[in-house]
Amino acid sequence: MVDRLSVTILLLLLCLCSPSQVPAKEPADEQQRQLNPEETQQTLVFLAKQLTANLDAIHTWQGTYLYSRESLFHRSRFEPSIWKTTYCLLPFWLDQRQDQLRVNYTLTEKPDELNQLQPPIKVGSPLNVQWIMVKGEECLELSEKRFGSVYGFPDEIQKQIGDGRILYRKWNLEVERDRRFFDPRKKVLGNSSGSYAHTLELYANILSGAEGKEQQEMFSERVAITEFKLKDGQKQFILKTEYNPRKPNGVPRIRQMTYDSRFSFNPVKYEHLHGTAADRIQTYTYQKVDGISLPEKVVTEYFRPKVSGERELNLRDTYTLIDSKLNQPIDQDQFKIKSFNLHYGERMLDRTKNSAFIQGTEGLVPAEEFQYKK
Repeated sequence: MVDRLSVTILLLLLCLCSPSQVPAKEPADEQQRQLNPEETQQTLVFLAKQLTANLDAIHTWQGTYLYSRESLFHRSRFEPSIWKTTYCLLPFWLDQRQDQLRVNYTLTEKPDELNQLQPPIKVGSPLNVQWIMVKGEECLELSEKRFGSVYGFPDEIQKQIGDGRILYRKWNLEVERDRRFFDPRKKVLGNSSGSYAHTLELYANILSGAEGKEQQEMFSERVAITEFKLKDGQKQFILKTEYNPRKPNGVPRIRQMTYDSRFSFNPVKYEHLHGTAADRIQTYTYQKVDGISLPEKVVTEYFRPKVSGERELNLRDTYTLIDSKLNQPIDQDQFKIKSFNLHYGERMLDRTKNSAFIQGTEGLVPAEEFQYKK
């Protein structure tokens, strides 16, 4: 009993005499500072070059993102809200020849192939498999499988032909609008977040006085960059842009983007604020491959105002990179080019002219004039 008591007292004395753990200090004031107007303009130019260099280092990139959308549903005033989640796999193949890898819609050096007919691209979608060929402002989209009827073809012809391939002729913009082609640099990062070099170049141009003295003075009061010094010589730049209230005496709208040197100065956080309340928050994590930072996971959270005046999270979009191959030969078995030549009875829907055709024995025939012969 005495020995046990002695041991207990000894342990208590050791605890009292040992140095106490000091909690980690918040960054000191010297670890952060707001840049002056000249430094701000220079930093904007620097960030634009860094983003462009990171993107131009990507020559080919293929892989798959897992997309999930979590939505908050309110059944009624008397029942608790519930979350519903939907998932989708987004395969992609990006190549500089397709002009899909870009920051401000312009590559530093555009390959000559961009002026020629592009090879077809295989794109997976929840309903079918697409083969897309782009030429200028127009494109051809070949659907190998299609569920349900297609507007523009007589019902009787639809019954005779049944399921099968359909060749769509449409404007190039429709491909992106229909989300048939998934570009992670657009959909994952998003040009609306201000992460693209074009936005930074625009800000730098105004601050330099190139757009006039009045624009320079007005804009310099709305944009500011704070530099944070991290460990090992790393740093972050927080770009804050303030916009006028939409209503008189309203609260200002603020956008903040944080760029991090650990990830090639790519953005790691974006905040869209209404005063101090968040409308949207976006966070980014990256994986580095051969010195190139690729967006590995991007989470976007949307908030809406409640009756009480507070804000609640009601929607969350998440993109997670689950498969990736960078700057390696394209897998030709996965992206095998197929013929766009239509066989007898196959359909073509020309959205550029709002016309429907069916392949006959001697060429395309307007759908309403086609007579099916087995």
